[in-house]
Amino acid sequence: MSASEEELTGHSYTRARKHPLVIGKLPGAGRLPGGPYTITQVMTMVISFGLLVMTRELWAHFGAMNFILMALIPWGLAWVLRYARLDGRDPARAVRSLFIYSSTPAQGRLAGKPQRVARPRLATATCTVRVRSAERPAPVAAAAQPSSAPARKARPAPVPVAAAAAARPEPKTGLQALLASLDEQ
Repeated sequence: MSASEEELTGHSYTRARKHPLVIGKLPGAGRLPGGPYTITQVMTMVISFGLLVMTRELWAHFGAMNFILMALIPWGLAWVLRYARLDGRDPARAVRSLFIYSSTPAQGRLAGKPQRVARPRLATATCTVRVRSAERPAPVAAAAQPSSAPARKARPAPVPVAAAAAARPEPKTGLQALLASLDEQ
């Protein structure tokens, strides 16, 4: 190996961070037989033992062998669950994820509440364009009458289209004439 080539060593601690919480590891480095057990395994043993006790009248016809079956079946199920993986997760977490996925609203959640999409509605708008022609004079302002309404801000008088036409070549459409008169204001 030359001086320019270095040996690169990579370490991954992902598996150690994903280590499940276990039951049965004793402080003195001892452990339960077949253990340590994950929470999923313990729950499986408890539930299966409870079901076997409740249905004892249906299956318990083997005499003393019944007690051995009541211990081996829950332990065997827990042992199988130790090695069962769905997408790298234990089955209880996979079932929990499936339940959460199936109970989530189709549009998702916003601030913890189901997101609702607003119904589409028709949007309407009106646009009115008025163009004063050179032939028609602008309306005369009415005499000011005293009123209790607040005074409006005065707007500059519009420039007649005829004055704009004299300064420039005549626009082709009424909209162009309006825009030309607004530019001169």
